[in-house]
Amino acid sequence: MDLAFYNNNKYTLNYQNEVTKKIVRKILNRLGDNKQGESPGKVDYSRKKIVDYFAEAEQLFTLHDLSKSGEVDINLFPQMARQLKQVYSAPEVRKFKKEMNIKKIQKMNLPMFLTLLKRKLLKVIDADETFDKHFKVLDMQKKDAVDLDVLRTYLGLVGDKVSPEDFDFFLKCSTEGERGALSPSDDPTRLLTITAKQYRDMLTCYQRI
Repeated sequence: MDLAFYNNNKYTLNYQNEVTKKIVRKILNRLGDNKQGESPGKVDYSRKKIVDYFAEAEQLFTLHDLSKSGEVDINLFPQMARQLKQVYSAPEVRKFKKEMNIKKIQKMNLPMFLTLLKRKLLKVIDADETFDKHFKVLDMQKKDAVDLDVLRTYLGLVGDKVSPEDFDFFLKCSTEGERGALSPSDDPTRLLTITAKQYRDMLTCYQRI
């Protein structure tokens, strides 16, 4: 569904609700600040994904609002978010329900639903920005690839130090089934470098274990 076109650096947002437009504009502004220096095509693609994402969110809320009251049971939020590919772990769901109980919130309207989605989405945008910055620092030759030996040494010395065994395990989890960059002739299965996506997947693969 193409809900937006790009003209003079501004999007026309054809949503059913004004609140959706306001929330999406704030996210697009935030995304624009974070993505300075990237190609216009890549930034436009990211923006369009967000525009379409919130169009799906509007439709999903309408589908769950069976009584047409403008409100949905707050406990349905994790399930609805999952339908929009926002995954909440069991501890996160428990924390969310506890937060809602403390605040005595039993129902959510569309603005609240979109705000809750935005809360996690902005964390993802911030996390991606952090990964991108670290990757660019490690990509000393500016080839959009990081030398694995350099990365292995770096992760073994900085922050939550990663052991060689854990490094190999995370690498296998994140690159299994993919073809890597370059491989030495004596061991065709061993990667020499990884891409930005593989780097991010490697450092977050524990979330999927």
